[in-house]
Amino acid sequence: MVWNVQGAGNKLATITELIRINDPEVLALVETHLSGEQAHKVCDRIGFWGQTRVDAQGFSGGIWLFWREELVSVTILDNHTQHITVEIEKRGEDPWIFSAIYANPDSTLRKELWNELWNHTGDFNDAVNLEERHGVGGSEIGLSPNSFKSARLDRGLVNEDWRLRFVEGAVRSLPRLTSDHCPILISTNGFAPIPNL
Repeated sequence: MVWNVQGAGNKLATITELIRINDPEVLALVETHLSGEQAHKVCDRIGFWGQTRVDAQGFSGGIWLFWREELVSVTILDNHTQHITVEIEKRGEDPWIFSAIYANPDSTLRKELWNELWNHTGDFNDAVNLEERHGVGGSEIGLSPNSFKSARLDRGLVNEDWRLRFVEGAVRSLPRLTSDHCPILISTNGFAPIPNL
């Protein structure tokens, strides 16, 4: 399970609660707006032994990646201002590639990222079509289309090999709490059905 939520800083209590509820093995935080010693202190309080980060550039961007070393092995393949790409290997399973992304809002700088995409989840700062900008968006590997959005910028993308390998794999948007972005929860094994009340 990989979980992604935008924003960190003073939202530590919310992040800690979402971790408690969803129990991710790998956690990506993007658009953290923090760097240096302040980022280091917040990262240590998250509570995962495995961690790496790309600091924010001024007050823009920032990508932090955490993992539970007792459950998964993570090998860093590439560290960039717009993404962290890693190989994730759950004990007893074949590894797969994951990238946590914070795409630069400047479209000319974002082009270099689009050339490197494979399996990415994060804030792309780009909409696929006008429907995503002005109303209800479609769905991509399980994202909920049931809420109004001024622009849908957070998404999970996978290639055909990943889809064939994780046939039950799914993505779920969690409710927005203290950010203008929805946390994204990825499960390679899918999710149990939500019971009707």
